[in-house]
Amino acid sequence: MYDVKWTDSALKHLESKFGKEPFSTKEAVTTLGRESNYSRNAVKQVLHELVNKGFLIRIGRGIYKVPEKPVVLTETATLLSKLTVELTSEYLIRAETILKEKGIDFMVTGPSALAKYYHHLPRRLIHLIYVTVGAGEFASTALREGKLYAFLNPKRGEVEIALQALEERDIFVIREYTKLEGNVGGRATLEKAIVDAYFETTRHRIPFSELEVGRIIANAFRTGGIDIATLLGLAGRRGIRGEFKSIIKELIPNVPLTGEVTNKHVKKVLEGIRA
Repeated sequence: MYDVKWTDSALKHLESKFGKEPFSTKEAVTTLGRESNYSRNAVKQVLHELVNKGFLIRIGRGIYKVPEKPVVLTETATLLSKLTVELTSEYLIRAETILKEKGIDFMVTGPSALAKYYHHLPRRLIHLIYVTVGAGEFASTALREGKLYAFLNPKRGEVEIALQALEERDIFVIREYTKLEGNVGGRATLEKAIVDAYFETTRHRIPFSELEVGRIIANAFRTGGIDIATLLGLAGRRGIRGEFKSIIKELIPNVPLTGEVTNKHVKKVLEGIRA
């Protein structure tokens, strides 16, 4: 194991060479090999340690970046379910291909990833893609170069303006997170997509019908395959566990749960379930 001074020295060389711009493992090997005579294996080791300490972020396969400030890392929830969403939009499938080719760590999630459960499919879709912190601009640029309309961390009002300006096209909302919980090969698990669709809609981050979210959840439960423990665990990570207990109680009245929360956020979603 290399000592702290060794990793600190490597970080200084990398930051001096690349600043806050992304760089590849190959570029790191060249830089650190020239500056400090490090071997390729040594460079891989130090990159791994710097990522674990939060002093570097991995934004894709073999692509790293020095963050604006050290990242505070948290443990992710263990996923009990591996049932992922199915993509039906040609635009979303194209976006997935682009991001994979660029080696970006991403997760397709939210309402459009649940299109097979819609009651009323809208004419245009808002596609939600989460990426690791620091990869947002990289991902947005890659999608724009692929002739897709992508917006990084927009507010609801900005999304509404984009929908008005781009009347004939789907749009992509890119958000950055330290960890992509519920991610399996670039696609959210069914439970994760449901939690994100609910959160993004009820917290007014994207313009989407809360009633439709309720219908989507009801349809997803009818088809089976949802792990309630995983769903509640992911909801708890977003501070909405009590709201999801109310949703589950509505769908499965006899389930042994306590601590349900019924508030303004969950009210319309429950109405959608009852409809």
